[in-house]
Amino acid sequence: MSIAARNENPPVPVAILVNGPSSSGKSTLCLALQERLTALSGIDSTAVFARVAFDDFLLMMHDTLYPISFVTLQGGDVTRLVSQAPHDGRAGWEYIDESHKKGKNGGAPRVRLSLNAGSRRLLSGIHKSWSGHLELGTSLIIDHFLQDVDWCEELLELLQATDAHILKVGVHCSVTEMERREASRADGGVEGRPLGLARRSDELCHGDHLHYDISVWSDQQTTAEAVNIIVKALEKKNWI
Repeated sequence: MSIAARNENPPVPVAILVNGPSSSGKSTLCLALQERLTALSGIDSTAVFARVAFDDFLLMMHDTLYPISFVTLQGGDVTRLVSQAPHDGRAGWEYIDESHKKGKNGGAPRVRLSLNAGSRRLLSGIHKSWSGHLELGTSLIIDHFLQDVDWCEELLELLQATDAHILKVGVHCSVTEMERREASRADGGVEGRPLGLARRSDELCHGDHLHYDISVWSDQQTTAEAVNIIVKALEKKNWI
């Protein structure tokens, strides 16, 4: 069959939704999974899995809209920022201290990511763009951080409205290990995270709003082992 003929009748796309808290190892897993699935597709360039992520909204936003806390963590120039004081409503997002909230982990600091209205619209647009890719026949590996129920409900509704197969993967990790990784990332780079985000997001991302087909533990399994688990599940369903 020619490539043109295959494009006329593309296979049913697959959406692999990978969800987990900050510093749980989602991005590392998604990168390795994409590499493995690309290798398995052989020379068929129409069978590629594109990798998309929650953090894509950050790349769409001008850096003057970053919050003071994030730019300070990076060692950047806060005088450039639109926000003139923490939590003045001008930054695209903020980190909110929720150490007083109930949760399975408890303790402090426990910090929640909060998007402003503009960033929330960007996230909705990103969600819609992913469903558009699926409708066009492109399979996706979705690296997400579904801490809020409305984010999860919105995304699942859009994914389920397509003809795509959906595999939901939960990435788990001990709080101790996530906090170790979190501390090592606070190095002035763009990957820096405030202390407490891992502990609080672990309570939020793995709530009752999302039930997984597969769960992996990044502190107990190697990345290769986790990839193998996901690939075997896809093969068992005849989705790859």
